[in-house]
Amino acid sequence: MRNVLLSFSFLLLVFSSVSAQEKPDFDPDLARNTLRAEYGALIPAGTVHNQSYGLLSLSYTRRYSGRWGWRTGFQHAFFNSPVNYIGFPLAAVYRFTTSSFDGRLQKAMDDSLEDLTWHDGVEIPDYEKQRMRNAVFSDFLNVFLRRTELFAGITPGYLLGEESRSKKAYGVTTSSGPIWMETGFQLNNRFSLAADAGVTCSIPIWRFSLDITSAAHYLFIDNASENRQSIDPKNNTPIGQPTVKPIHWLFSLSGGLSFLF
Repeated sequence: MRNVLLSFSFLLLVFSSVSAQEKPDFDPDLARNTLRAEYGALIPAGTVHNQSYGLLSLSYTRRYSGRWGWRTGFQHAFFNSPVNYIGFPLAAVYRFTTSSFDGRLQKAMDDSLEDLTWHDGVEIPDYEKQRMRNAVFSDFLNVFLRRTELFAGITPGYLLGEESRSKKAYGVTTSSGPIWMETGFQLNNRFSLAADAGVTCSIPIWRFSLDITSAAHYLFIDNASENRQSIDPKNNTPIGQPTVKPIHWLFSLSGGLSFLF
């Protein structure tokens, strides 16, 4: 554990020297406009497939009085079917103050040195070792993720492509032999409306920032559903009733790059 903490402190010192080279004439907290491009995953919850879809997001954020602002943009989800989704989000945004790199670095190093001093020469219980490992990881993230934005809003959208698609694959094997599992994606309504809420954590680097965005989305309209049907491969007939679950809750996780001006 001592070596882990010392190595972590050394890495922080290296990154501190890199951060010191940032140009001092630009304050990211005073930037009114942000252009952001992100790519990640859109993950439906409570469906029969439990698979994720690709998500591309382009957004523009305008900050007004204080730390409040608004965000709009464009989204494109690459569903694993002939259906593609486009959305136009509109959200209110609250940006917290950008923390000082040196301040978070000093706190992380103080915590590391405190652990080394406190436990020097003493047998450390397993639960305390785990706590120290978690603290190292948490401090490492906090040093770099120095700005946070909360957002909430709505996204009207439209689904493009074919109305449905299904595919067959071998599933379970029973006493009577293998059973095919036919999975499908059914498009029910092309127009959509979602409520969104999430957080963007950023690593500011002069006029740019590296971003990680996590959000939850709720579809008010029954736009699409996933289904699963057991098929008897001998005569290609369905077995029982299909399992159909509409998609309402989705979660997204994406990373990207922003430009502040």
